[in-house]
Amino acid sequence: MFLDIDNVCGIPADKLPFSMFGLCLQEPMALITNWLIAFTAFFIFFRFKPVITDFDRHWKKFYLYFGMSTLLAGLGHLFFNYTEVFGKYPTWIFGTVAAYHAGSAMISLNVISEKLEEILKYTLYFKAVIFLTLALIMKSFIFIMMDAVVTYLFFCLGLGSFYWRKGLSSFKYTVFAVVILIPSIFIFTLKLNPHLWFNKDDFSHVLMATTIIFFYFGVSKFNPLDEEMIVDLKERS
Repeated sequence: MFLDIDNVCGIPADKLPFSMFGLCLQEPMALITNWLIAFTAFFIFFRFKPVITDFDRHWKKFYLYFGMSTLLAGLGHLFFNYTEVFGKYPTWIFGTVAAYHAGSAMISLNVISEKLEEILKYTLYFKAVIFLTLALIMKSFIFIMMDAVVTYLFFCLGLGSFYWRKGLSSFKYTVFAVVILIPSIFIFTLKLNPHLWFNKDDFSHVLMATTIIFFYFGVSKFNPLDEEMIVDLKERS
């Protein structure tokens, strides 16, 4: 393996280019930090508590698809010199599906009315389809980020705060998870790069890994007593 950040295949030095087995590769830190997220997601997926409710089912699928998204994201960065933006398409697709399941989990509880749940289901679905289609056609990650922002801020933070105020304390971890993730929006858009070997993407990836851990705290602490409280809340509404 030969590492040269000055000039490898004409790749800019800030992409940390290097050659290996005759290939022109780049962004090794993006590979490492993306796979850090993927390892975390798959670890949680395989140790996930028994799936009983739709809430559990959607969250487990979230970890599966989020893990697949970040696993492929690392490769998309590494082989960008060959695959260009098209190598990121699988990542965008799996990431959008993961966000869809996170949102679906949050609206699967019986606290909200059936009518509102139906509206939110359609909103979540069409939002994902529209933003993903725009991203693929325009070849722009900004639409994937917009979809994620709406999903995690409205469905996870918004509904999480609502459930927490209703007395379901496990959702405080869901709220904390999104609060931890929020800085990544500004880190990415403002291109805040702490260091050449730890840029805006790497910083955001560490926050993402922390976020999905806190999501799991919330899911794992959601117990049958919470479910009974939800039923009671709905009957009194």
